[in-house]
Amino acid sequence: MELYFSLSYWLFLTQFWIILGILFVGLEILDGSLIFFLPIGFGSFLNALLLFFQEYEGFFDYEIISVWYDSLISLAIFSLVSSFSLRLLNFKKEETDVNKY
Repeated sequence: MELYFSLSYWLFLTQFWIILGILFVGLEILDGSLIFFLPIGFGSFLNALLLFFQEYEGFFDYEIISVWYDSLISLAIFSLVSSFSLRLLNFKKEETDVNKY
């Protein structure tokens, strides 16, 4: 039972990161700001993908995420990258308004 209370147990589960990503994307639907919840949701999905490839596929020669805080660092990096990419995708051209005096 003590295993389930351990932080490192939950941070290495791919299912945990998928559920967290669904939760944050769902919160983004309620909020709609594209600033906080959606990048963390995308970062959670990418973190789950990284853990999946690391655990099942043997895609990497070495472990990228080996201790519990590595998964939080990768979440932060993935969230920052997705935040900046969302900002670039959401960039709108400044059009001159005819009604502006």
